[in-house]
This record gives sequence, structure tokens and C-alpha cells, in this order.
Amino acid sequence: MTAAKTSSDGYFAEVAQKWDEIRSGYFTEGMRDAAIAQANLPSDAVVADIGTGTGFVTEGLAPKVRQVYGFDSSVEMIAVAQKNLASFNNVTLQVTDGQYIPLPDESLNGVFANMYLHHTPDPAAAIQEMTRLLKSGGVLCITDLDMHTNTWFREEMADVWLGFERTDVRKWYGDAGLTQIMLDCAQGTCDCTGSGGEAIKVTVFIALERK
Repeated sequence: MTAAKTSSDGYFAEVAQKWDEIRSGYFTEGMRDAAIAQANLPSDAVVADIGTGTGFVTEGLAPKVRQVYGFDSSVEMIAVAQKNLASFNNVTLQVTDGQYIPLPDESLNGVFANMYLHHTPDPAAAIQEMTRLLKSGGVLCITDLDMHTNTWFREEMADVWLGFERTDVRKWYGDAGLTQIMLDCAQGTCDCTGSGGEAIKVTVFIALERK
């Protein structure tokens, strides 16, 4: 286990009970629902939410598809997700490292990863793993931060990456065999308050492509 991974798990263990409140400024329901709508999933779809956290994206997906698998490496976050999603009978949650997802090849109609990529030590490998799970015609939808200079994100939120250059995201998709990527701004920004009390807005991208 890498030091970055250990730090990230420690951070989310500490904030799990408060995460839904913290998250509300980073990623809104409107941004989530717009991303899900762009994926254009059939009602009988089986999908996964990688880095599900407390189940925010899974909660948006569950009413629209047949089955959602939610995966996260934090025991504490999954425990909160189980409470948040208790009313859904089509959600399965599991604690696992996102570098390997315990589902068969080509078993899903969609894979979603919201604000997960900047916490993983190897984003390219993570995209390869998510692509492995997709059936032909299945969609990979990643929403994450554009490159930024707020280094305190690493200290205060255990971020491994300070966002990403979109050219790198495009290359990683291409290396995974997804060559017609739709890469654009998501509907909204990641809003937070800096260490000096200043308001900070970081742009968010949506990267979406079908296998």
C-alpha cells in the first residue's frame, strides 16, 4: 500500500460522517444528474460507481438502472453509504481497492467515477481497469478536477493529484481503446474555501466514451 493510499484512507475515515455536508460544495446534484443524463443509459443497465464514497453518484443512478455496484476503499465511507442507500434494493456496496474491481470482464453497461481519479496513484491503470468491465457499447463516465495549483488540497484532503490536464485524460482513454472521447466542462465548478478564507473555484471536466 502506498503512502498516498494510506493518507487518503485516513482522511476519509476521519470525515466519513461529515462527508455529505463537505461534498455539497464540491459536486452538486445538478452536476451529477447532468453527467448521468449524458451517459444515456437504458433502464435495464447494470453499472458500477468507482470511489462511491457515501453513495452520492450511486443515489443518482439507482432510480434509473437495474443494478448499481458501488466500490470504495474506505470502510467508514461505505458504512455511511449503506445507510444513505438503504431504501434501494438494487444497490450492492463493497469495500475494495479501485485498482482491481471484483467483477468479470465486459459485464457492465456503464462505469462512473466521480472525484475518484485524483485519489488513485495510477490514473491510467484505473481507466484501463474500468474499461475492462465494459460491454461493447458500454459507457465510461469520469468527472474530476482540471489541473489546479491549490497545493493545500494534498495536505487537507489527501489528494494525490492536483487535478489533470485534459490532454493526459484523452491519452489515457485512448490507451484503453476509447478513442472517440467526449471531453468537456461539467455543469458547475468545485467550490471551496482556501486556508486564507478566500473563495476558490476549480473547474471540473466530464470525460465520456463508449467502448
